[in-house]
Amino acid sequence: MRVRLYYVDRLRVFAFGLLILYHSSAAFFPDMGWLLHSENTSRGLSLVMDFPRAWRFALLFFISGMGVAFTFKPEQGLTFIYKRTVRLLIPLLFAMAVIVVPQVWYERMYENGYTGSFLEFWLTRYFTEGKYPTGNFTWAHMWFVAYLLVMSVICYPIFQYLLRPGNPIFAWFERVAKTGAIYLFFLLPLGLNLALSPIYPRETNALYNDGAWFAVWASWFGLGFLISRHHRALIGTLIARRYVSGGIALATTIWLYLASWTVAPEQAIGSYDVNETLLFKTSVFLLAWSMILTLIGFAARYLNQPSERLVTMNRLVFPLYIVHQTVTVGALYYVLPLDLPAIQSFALVAAATAVISIAFAVVVDQLPSPLRQLVGLTEKPQLARDGEALERSARRG
Repeated sequence: MRVRLYYVDRLRVFAFGLLILYHSSAAFFPDMGWLLHSENTSRGLSLVMDFPRAWRFALLFFISGMGVAFTFKPEQGLTFIYKRTVRLLIPLLFAMAVIVVPQVWYERMYENGYTGSFLEFWLTRYFTEGKYPTGNFTWAHMWFVAYLLVMSVICYPIFQYLLRPGNPIFAWFERVAKTGAIYLFFLLPLGLNLALSPIYPRETNALYNDGAWFAVWASWFGLGFLISRHHRALIGTLIARRYVSGGIALATTIWLYLASWTVAPEQAIGSYDVNETLLFKTSVFLLAWSMILTLIGFAARYLNQPSERLVTMNRLVFPLYIVHQTVTVGALYYVLPLDLPAIQSFALVAAATAVISIAFAVVVDQLPSPLRQLVGLTEKPQLARDGEALERSARRG
């Protein structure tokens, strides 16, 4: 890619912003026991968040796959693996050893009545009492980074193979993706999930026993890579079909609300976590894929303007992600005892998470080079020269 696709930057910032809203709301769902859980819950808030819950991580992995495609060069060899390891493993280990620790400390105080100081908990209990949830040591929300690292290593030889000149699979993908059959690609993650679910029945975010969902996330990651590598050929079609994609997403959303999210469990076609039937999973995966295509189509058409501020925001997203859940849990610990209505508490927690996480990202962005790697930051790049990020033919779509 010789020009910057600013709409991808905007989608990345949007996806992580949505994640902050979702995590800030999870404590107030009546049917979910999150890290800290409020006695004052909101069924309405839970219903609203049922919609992004279906596609938020699919979008994140898809955008991550697009990002890898922008920089992946087959001739680099194992340099790609080295760079990805440095970029992802260092902040993963640092977060597990430092940034994630307050989450567990707050949870143990709130749920189990622990009274020791943070320093005491960190030095005497966090590393020594086994892995979470029965113990304390955990990667918490950083599972996303661990999964990205592992799937980058696994996908490396696959990407190398696909990018060989004249590869028939690579050419076939482009031909099919130009047609209406592109809407059937959600069957790849769905099929892998259904095939592996008998072996790995639960979504755990623990990697070693999460094969069914790792395959799902790797599929979205791979589709993002392929769409990005075929960007010049496909973006016009994705833009032209944006209303079709949006219509499919809207119809599927209405169906899920009417058939699952707003009805009694015994009447529903299925549900998250408890009763993920074939029909429910098919509907959720279709919604995820159609939402991705909708967002790509509309963002590429209307949100591809250059912006120095956007480049900065995109750079700060990774450290913001690293710290955000710790801030959310800490905010919950201090807000929940106020016994406010659920919506007010949610608003306070979301605002605190956004403000403190952004402030953290801005501060660590001033760190010198060796320390920047601890929070996933590389050297500050110069703003890319303005240029047409979409081809002229695509803009006509």
